[in-house]
Amino acid sequence: MAGTCRVSAIMPEFDFYLLAYGLLIGLLAGTTGGMLAGMAGLGGGLVYVPVFYATMPGDQHGMSLHILGSMAAIITTGFFSARSHWRLSHIHTPSFRQLTPGLVLGAGLGLWLTLRVPEALVLAGLALIDGWIAFDYGRNVRTRGNSPSLVLCSGPIGYISGTLGIGGGTMLVPLLRRSLSLREAVGTSALCGMVMAAAAVFVNIALEPAWRVLIGEQILFLGGAWLGILLILPLATGWSARLHARLSEATMRLALKILFACLSAAFALAAVNQI
Repeated sequence: MAGTCRVSAIMPEFDFYLLAYGLLIGLLAGTTGGMLAGMAGLGGGLVYVPVFYATMPGDQHGMSLHILGSMAAIITTGFFSARSHWRLSHIHTPSFRQLTPGLVLGAGLGLWLTLRVPEALVLAGLALIDGWIAFDYGRNVRTRGNSPSLVLCSGPIGYISGTLGIGGGTMLVPLLRRSLSLREAVGTSALCGMVMAAAAVFVNIALEPAWRVLIGEQILFLGGAWLGILLILPLATGWSARLHARLSEATMRLALKILFACLSAAFALAAVNQI
């Protein structure tokens, strides 16, 4: 009897309209997130976190569930983006192998700690990262044969990504483009983000019961949103990856600089409103 009561408390009654609402949100978020993934190597978290934050109904759990929902969506986004870039030969496998272990460990720990991180701190962190990336894309960085230590950088990048619910592209692409072309940096970042997010989500759900409770309370909305993202991503990532291959690096850098500057300002305002 206790077990039955526990399940009914976690699992909401089926609501078709809530499922359809989540599906619509997922289609819109997946279109934007997929385009960012194909163009900039992002996992989509910069779109998914604020979208879940603004649209998830009846959520009283702070940023943790929005971040987990984003990381789960990043798995799909990264897969389709990485697949498109793999077909275009944009993935540098030696860099991927160096980055993966630290990214996985850091993201797993960072995601778990979101259960205890204040909401304003997460929003401020997103604003700072976006501001730095906007600045970095505005600089001319020469491609060099020697890159910064990918192994040493991977753990902190993974930790920040897990804490903020992002795929790591905001940090990985600037790091990788110091030794690779922008196209290779974007493709490699997409694959890294997929593997990192998958490992972090699966380990956290398996080992932390609190996550299973939170997901159960919002399963209809999240299920619809994840389905919408899954349905639209093949089109969005494929088209944006092909566009990426045709545009010059100068044009891409300018577009990304403007985009990240706007995102930084929006997250900063949201953080101030939470203080």
